[in-house]
Amino acid sequence: MLADELSRPEYATDESPLRRAVRTVVEWFTDLFDGASGGPISYWWYAVVAVAVLGALALGVWAVIRLEPARRARRTTAGGVFDEAGLGAAEYRRRARVARDAGDGATAVLDGFRAIAAEAVERFVLDDRPGATAREIARSLESSFPVERDTLESAAVTFDAVRYGGRGAGLADADAVLALDERLLALTPSVPPEPTRAPA
Repeated sequence: MLADELSRPEYATDESPLRRAVRTVVEWFTDLFDGASGGPISYWWYAVVAVAVLGALALGVWAVIRLEPARRARRTTAGGVFDEAGLGAAEYRRRARVARDAGDGATAVLDGFRAIAAEAVERFVLDDRPGATAREIARSLESSFPVERDTLESAAVTFDAVRYGGRGAGLADADAVLALDERLLALTPSVPPEPTRAPA
């Protein structure tokens, strides 16, 4: 057995702490089951081991269920819109339409919203902020496109739900984002009024 092999004299010199720990554990398990073999107590040990394994599995499942919403919430608050640097609005728009034609509503929503954000940067309507979230982008664009305030907010909510909430998106969701992109292309951005200055 492994315990007998480790107890041979040639292993006694310069024994590392790791080897000593392994030998101790192996001897403990060997003595435990050797002492219990043949008697009723062996069944109790099987039961104890089974309960311990089931308890560990239950704890692991509980941890996943309990901690996943917190991890998802952290991703939602910290995540930016763009995954790749250097792509323009036209490429995001092309990818969104290809995904939509292939029936992939989720990808079409994500790339469609990225096309909206990238187009706004290219038109100098939006500052180039790579880490900006979908909600931040929507709020920034509302002052330039006030008639699309509600649809911008809705598109940002859908983007977050798909990317961070694990929610799927249908073709209707994709069509709404792509239609918003087309309408924004046709609109002239509003210029915010100059703040009124108090007379000197």
